[in-house]
Formats: sequence, structure tokens, C-alpha cells
Amino acid sequence: MTKTQIEQYLYKHIPITRALGVKAVSFSESEVKLKAPLFNNINHQSTAFGGSISSLLITTGWSYLRLLFDDEGPVPAIVIGRSSTEYLKPINQNFVAELLIPEEEDLSRFREMYERFGKSRITLKAQIKIVEQIHASFEGDFVVMKDRSQ
Repeated sequence: MTKTQIEQYLYKHIPITRALGVKAVSFSESEVKLKAPLFNNINHQSTAFGGSISSLLITTGWSYLRLLFDDEGPVPAIVIGRSSTEYLKPINQNFVAELLIPEEEDLSRFREMYERFGKSRITLKAQIKIVEQIHASFEGDFVVMKDRSQ
């Protein structure tokens, strides 16, 4: 899946991403970065709205999992089970969320459980950095299920 394809997929299946102005900066199994313009996500303080920040961070993790299961047919259900976002500094410009790629051992265990049980959970982390300073950090548990009724 390319950067353009993930953007189109997100706009179709997660419509809020279009309103947020989400664009893929990089999109591969080794690096996922999504950006959003401040203009679409501004609050009454002229900084990025917390809900937009959280949405972009969640979408970054979700997109990575969508990429990992790109060859699955049909695409499994990918849902967020728990999330936590820390807002460390105000964001007053366009912003980029970057996934912290999980360790290979964690990915292997995640895939093994999915193959074995048709359902698996993984904790993903992401952050928004501006000039090498972290402005927001995210940790969330995502669940991937073959059977969407689980």
C-alpha cells in the first residue's frame, strides 16, 4: 500500500481523517508518519485541538496495522481497545505523528497469536515532535480480529 492509497483508504473508511486533513509523510513497515495542518485542527487558543492530536496519533497506529495486514483477505477488523495521550506542550503549527515501530519480538508474538486464534492485541506508541521536542505522546492497545463479530 502506498502513501496515496492509505490516504484514500482512510478518507473512505475513517471519514474524520479527511476533515483533519491527514496526509501520509512516510508509510512503510519501518516508518509511519502522518501529518495534519493546524488550520483544520485549531482550537480557541490558536493551538492544535486535543481531539485532533489524539485522533492523528490513533490513526498512525491503526494505519501501521492496516499495512501489516495488507495481504490478508478480507482485511481483518482493527480496533483501538485502550488509548492514552499525554499533551506535553502546545502545538501551534502543522504537526506530524510518528509511530515508534514495535520490537521484532513483539511483532512476532502478535502475528503468532493472530494466526493461532484469529485475534491478537498489541500495544503501539507514537509521538508528535517539533524541533526534536516531544509535544504529545501516545500509547494504545489495538486489537486485530479475523472474525469481525468477536
